[in-house]
Amino acid sequence: MGVPADLDDLARCRLLSAEGMARAREDLGLPATQRDGDVDVASYVGARFGAEVVDRLVDPLLAGVYAGRSEDLSFEATLPGLAEESRRHPSLAEAAGALMPPPTPGAIRAAAGATVFTTLTGGLGVLPAAVAAASGAEVRTGAMARELARTPGGWRLTVGSAHAPESLDADAVVLAVPAPPAARLLDGLPGAADARAALAEIAYASMAIVTLAYPASCFPRPLEGSGYLVPAVDGHPVKAVTFSSVKWPHLRSADPAMAVVRCSLGRVGEERLLQRDDADLASLAAADLAAATGVRGEPADVRVTRWGGALPQYTVGHLSRVERIRAGVGREPGLAVCGAAYDGIGIPACIATARAAASQVLRYLRESRPADVTGGRG
Repeated sequence: MGVPADLDDLARCRLLSAEGMARAREDLGLPATQRDGDVDVASYVGARFGAEVVDRLVDPLLAGVYAGRSEDLSFEATLPGLAEESRRHPSLAEAAGALMPPPTPGAIRAAAGATVFTTLTGGLGVLPAAVAAASGAEVRTGAMARELARTPGGWRLTVGSAHAPESLDADAVVLAVPAPPAARLLDGLPGAADARAALAEIAYASMAIVTLAYPASCFPRPLEGSGYLVPAVDGHPVKAVTFSSVKWPHLRSADPAMAVVRCSLGRVGEERLLQRDDADLASLAAADLAAATGVRGEPADVRVTRWGGALPQYTVGHLSRVERIRAGVGREPGLAVCGAAYDGIGIPACIATARAAASQVLRYLRESRPADVTGGRG
């Protein structure tokens, strides 16, 4: 998340001013920074490296992942590996270095042609349909879950519109929804009162993606790398740009003459920016992209995708919040939660929480009704 492990490499990148670089080097000689419990990322990293490292390296990455700000986000929750290593090293650069994989023969040569990104052929959007088809389950979309209640045999979900509700009985339930609807569904379950209160404490940020397609010849030189991040202190509406047709080979092979880029807009506190209409957002993104890359002319195609309230904010105290949620939900047998609100917002983290939730309810079913699990109802 932008915390430097090699300060000489950082100096060669020239991302910091001379003063900022000198301040960052102080980390190596400073005594260990003590912390009593969780702290925000900006204060801890800033105490070690100075504000410029936070503004130009750490904050842009956190804005890209969480649409959040480093002065609000939890050090323990957003940088757990580094937080753990920082207890073993007085220098934060040394702690970051301890997380780096050891060099292997040929690694430098291989790195030139390697990529740290991967996806599915056809894009990640093909995954949900493939998983649904392989599961053999009945998947219902557009059916809002309005209420969750205990029954003598398990659970009852009320789904559908308020005018035409439908009841569904279930042996067990996994709530794979954001924190606010999860809190609402727990209303009325006495054992989950503390979990409901903790869920209500998790705030969410909104963002928008503006996808722009240009003839590749409009760029003064071929796009290289996966894209770039924009520090909030620079005052641009676009916080990150992905060179999609470079990053994802299936886009490049679909039309080699076109270059596709994705511009990300929206951080916590920038709601007014996201209230602009699609045409205005697209114009802002195109202007920012032109200033940064020199692209000429109008895009051949534009797409604006909005993600309202999509990104949970792992603010200070997030880990204890999650403990309270899981403890409260655990008091309701046959109920579990999973998703981006808990242990990470990336796809691997969400999959891990889903597996844990599935294991939790399956264990409950095996212990409470083994004949049902092994003999037919599932």
